Amino acid sequence: MVRFTAALLLTLAASAPALAQPRCSAPRVLFAVDKSSSMLSELPAGGSKWQAARTALGTVAAGFEASVDFGLQVFPFPDRCEPGAITIDVGSNTATDLVDALGEPPPSGGNYTPMAQTLDVIASYAPMLDPEVDSHVVLITDGWQWCDPYEATTRFTPVASVERLRDLGLTVHVIGFGAGVDSLTLNRAAVAGGTALPGCDATLADPAAANHCYQQANDLTELTRALDGIARAITAEECDGWDNDCDGAVDEGFDVDSDGYTVCGTDPLTPGELDPTLSDCDDATSTTFPGAGEACNGVDDDCDGVIDPGCACEDGERRACGSAIGACIEGTQVCFRGAWGECEGGVTAEARELCDGVDEDCDGDVDEDADCGMGAVCIAGLCEPTEPEAPANPVEPEPEPTADAGPRPVPPMEGGCACDTTGPDASPLFGASFLLLLLAWRRRRPA
Repeated sequence: MVRFTAALLLTLAASAPALAQPRCSAPRVLFAVDKSSSMLSELPAGGSKWQAARTALGTVAAGFEASVDFGLQVFPFPDRCEPGAITIDVGSNTATDLVDALGEPPPSGGNYTPMAQTLDVIASYAPMLDPEVDSHVVLITDGWQWCDPYEATTRFTPVASVERLRDLGLTVHVIGFGAGVDSLTLNRAAVAGGTALPGCDATLADPAAANHCYQQANDLTELTRALDGIARAITAEECDGWDNDCDGAVDEGFDVDSDGYTVCGTDPLTPGELDPTLSDCDDATSTTFPGAGEACNGVDDDCDGVIDPGCACEDGERRACGSAIGACIEGTQVCFRGAWGECEGGVTAEARELCDGVDEDCDGDVDEDADCGMGAVCIAGLCEPTEPEAPANPVEPEPEPTADAGPRPVPPMEGGCACDTTGPDASPLFGASFLLLLLAWRRRRPA
């Protein structure tokens, strides 16, 4: 009987499933790639921007296709200024799938850059809206928000579109490719998308300037580097009990204590859940105990019944700051040692208004006091002359005759005669005098 029981236990142990690894939800990355006609222009180092984009996307996708679910959107689609279309759905696609979905090169003319309309398509694309999956949009463009005819009032509409995606839980990465991009719009879009580079200046408008909030790439090498950096950041392993990089290992690179907990205090067997003993004041191994130092962390560290005394906020807590009126974009304040830090990453008001249909000084009024120079005024975002130009050859209108105005004046005739001998108002006396003079002349004429 003992031998049977032991054998049974060994059999059950051999057949029992191994402890399940924490699930790996591969992050989703949708590339929104500019397919405007300007992407055919040549780069300084040779080759077109379109060729460079194909090469860079293929290279980066090949390195991360095992850990990232890629998808592709091109704009415009199919041509001119039509909103972008998803040419390959987000999923387990290979680098070859991605490059093939780019299709043929854009036409040499007629394709414009509907960035805002393209980003708005993503807002209703269900595969990118799953709250349980980390979703990212990578916008690659070489120009401005532009449709024919160009409307200046649409310049910053991509920023509002990015804000909507961010509100839906998506992170938007912005890459400007080449020297023809609208840096001011892209800087604001990067801030709105939650991917502004540290210490950047969101007011920069020159693509050649340094310290942009978005990623500026000017050749194949820089574009590949930018895409690779984004992919690495998205797939980086974090100390959270999950297999972030989908390599089958959990929290690799982080220390584990004798109880099997990682340094960040999570149990690998219960991903995402904090160790309950860490908040138990009666546990001798807990980080909270009588006499412990208080930190601004939302925890009663010294077990005196008071949480965070003297703290205005909890360390690591974030809140919006600044203004969201007009062209302004709210920044973020982070709590450090119980006090709110500086407002960072936002777009602040500018000192003066431009005549462009945008509220630059963020006071709720658009184009007020915009300077259009002498003889012009700002109307609907455009400088218009205050007085219409006079025609080159003005013509005076002919006055209408009235009942008591007398005979209508007759214009001078060619040859200098200022009278009309044939009209109904001609004098009979004048006609008789003319005949007498004619007879006298004939008599005096020599034979």
